[in-house]
Amino acid sequence: MSRLIARLVLAMLILPLAGTVFVFSMVILLPGGGQPGLARMLAVWAAVYAFIGIYWMLLWQDMIRWTTERKQRTWAATVLSLVAGVLLGLLVEGVLPAAAEVGALIGGGVPPIVWVLATVLIWRETPAERIARLTAAGTDAVSCPTCGYNLTGMREARCPECGAQYTLDELLTTQPKRDEEKLEGR
Repeated sequence: MSRLIARLVLAMLILPLAGTVFVFSMVILLPGGGQPGLARMLAVWAAVYAFIGIYWMLLWQDMIRWTTERKQRTWAATVLSLVAGVLLGLLVEGVLPAAAEVGALIGGGVPPIVWVLATVLIWRETPAERIARLTAAGTDAVSCPTCGYNLTGMREARCPECGAQYTLDELLTTQPKRDEEKLEGR
């Protein structure tokens, strides 16, 4: 099994593992059972958020090129997901004649979902990063200038991913600098 497949399997386990952390946190913080107070509910969610954040970061950290912009966007996604959870919790509390604990329970589930989905978009490899990675690995890949799809071995100068069409000259001039001898076939 490749490392990527193993990571994807581990990524799928985040939901049941986070649910386990949630249940254990509820048991630890509410030893006698009963209805949790707002402070305890927030403590349970804090434990779940910490688990999900640490698990997700450890799972993907070495596959991500950590630029300053990515770090800033990840922090912004963290703040925005927490704000979305608070707003949903307040909305639930305002609409339903329910206690603050119900709003905290429902609104508390939003931040980890929003954050994980945001990091999937923020952390994805850009076309330029993909070309650089393939070139560094010694692969003479020809990538689509529009979307970065690997066109190596294709019989036409059309990208099957995004549909863009290029002439061979256009494709070659948009690729990273290579030895002229390699391009000329010497």
